[in-house]
Amino acid sequence: MLFRHLLVAAIVVGAAAAVVVPFLIGYSKGPAAEPAAPDGQGAQLYRPLSRVVTLYGRFLVLYVLAELFRASYGSFSGQSPIVCATTPATTAGGGGSGLVVRAGAVLQSNGAVQVCTAHPTGWQWFLYGLIRLPGQVFWIVVLLLAWQLIRQAARSGPFSARTAAIMQRLGLVIVAGTAVAAAISALGSDLMDGMLVASGGFAGAAVPLDFGVYEPLKALLPWPALAGAALISFARITRAGAVLDEEVRATV
Repeated sequence: MLFRHLLVAAIVVGAAAAVVVPFLIGYSKGPAAEPAAPDGQGAQLYRPLSRVVTLYGRFLVLYVLAELFRASYGSFSGQSPIVCATTPATTAGGGGSGLVVRAGAVLQSNGAVQVCTAHPTGWQWFLYGLIRLPGQVFWIVVLLLAWQLIRQAARSGPFSARTAAIMQRLGLVIVAGTAVAAAISALGSDLMDGMLVASGGFAGAAVPLDFGVYEPLKALLPWPALAGAALISFARITRAGAVLDEEVRATV
């Protein structure tokens, strides 16, 4: 059993090293040369964003590896996997007072009070996927669009119609994706909470209000909404700059 744990740990550490070490080497050497834009400024202007996207991408890989290790740990140790959902008692200080859980479910306090089960059904696994996956998918999409924006700016310059279109798409994805991911995660959490809590959990009109209004607004405000609106505005500025650039080229 110990050998299995060490084997899994070695695989995870090796994969993490394969991600972290190249990043540290690349960061110390500076960004790699990118294809020059027609005006020679596209790659330079987006260099800070390129570094942040690279950093976030590598940490996202590490997070996925850590989640896989956590999910597989129960099977290697012979323990049953555990799935949890957040309960209305949102702070550990509340202690879940007033909540009555069903047979096979337990309350846990880890910053937020959660109700968990050690023997999830197939439907509970699906709901757990709704809780955990939307946020990760959202970040993957954002990182891919940001990387596409960097590459396009390096190819066609910072002021081009294509660069503006990708920037606008990124802003819309941040605004809409944040709200949608939060709504899906809240829906999965509320439905699982209803399955595991006998009384005191989400029920009736509280469920649509939670995943349809409260959680999306809480996730969207203030920073995602501000960042998305800024990107959409910058996209309009970039598009106007592209038009002006074309006019200048036509008059020369």
